[in-house]
Amino acid sequence: MPPEAVPVGGIEPPVAGSLTARVRAIAAKGLGLFGILGFFLSWEVATRTHILNPFYFPPFTQIIAKGIELFASGTIWEHMIFSLTNFSVGFFVAVVVGVLAGVPMGWYRGVSRTLDPLLSGIYATPLIALLPLIIMLFGLGSISKIIMTFLAAIFPILINTMAGIANTDSRLITMSRSFGATDSAIFIKVSVPGSLPYIVAGMRVALGRALVYIVVAEQYGAAMGLGYLSSVAAQRFQMAAMFVPIVIIACLGAGLTELLKGIERRLEKWKPPK
Repeated sequence: MPPEAVPVGGIEPPVAGSLTARVRAIAAKGLGLFGILGFFLSWEVATRTHILNPFYFPPFTQIIAKGIELFASGTIWEHMIFSLTNFSVGFFVAVVVGVLAGVPMGWYRGVSRTLDPLLSGIYATPLIALLPLIIMLFGLGSISKIIMTFLAAIFPILINTMAGIANTDSRLITMSRSFGATDSAIFIKVSVPGSLPYIVAGMRVALGRALVYIVVAEQYGAAMGLGYLSSVAAQRFQMAAMFVPIVIIACLGAGLTELLKGIERRLEKWKPPK
C-alpha cells in the first residue's frame, strides 16, 4: 500500500486550501457589516461621552428606540409607502427611458455626437434649481416627486447605456461579421449583452441620486413622505425622530446598492476587456 501523501514545502492540501479560501471570502463579505457596526458604535460612544453634542446627534440607541415607537404607533407607515412608491415608479421609468434612449445614442455615432454636449450640460445642472418650477407645475403630490426621481436617475443610466453600446469589443464585431452575422444580429447578441454591466453600474449611480433628490423634494415641497417627516421633526427640534427617516433611507440605499453590485459582479464577464 503506497504511503499517504505528505505536503511538501509547507503547501496546504487542496481541502485545507479551499476551506481557507472560503473563510477569507466570508470574512471579506463581513467587513462591510463590521464597518457599519463600528460607525454606529462610534456614534453611540461619541454622543454618550459628549464628544458630539447629544442634542444635535442623539445616541443611536435613542434613534432606534424612536424608530420602534414610530413603527409601533403606525405613524411612519403612510410616509414610507408614499416615498417608496414614488421612488419605485420614478426609478423604473428612468431605467426604461434611459436604456431605450441610450441604445441608439451608443449605436449611431452621429446621434451621440449631436446630443452628447446637450446631455452633459443638463446632467451638470443642479436639479434643486428646478424644484420650485416642478412644484408649481405639478403640485405637492406624487407627480412632482416622481418627476424629480426620474430626472435624478435617468442621466447616469442613459450615459452608461450609451457608453456600453459604444464600447462593444470590436474583435467580437469583426468575428461576428466573419461568420455572416447581420447588423441587427450583432446588435442583439453582442452589443446589448455586452452593455448590461454598464447599465447596472449606471443604475447604482442613479440609485443614490434618486434617493437624495426624492428626500430633498419632500423636505421642500410635500405634505407627506420620509423627507417631509424628517423636516417636520427638525423644525420641532425632535432630533431622534429627524434621524429615523434618514436611517431608513440609508438602509434602503445600502441594501439596493448591494443587490445591484451582486448583479454587476455576475455580469462582469460580459464587459469588453481593457
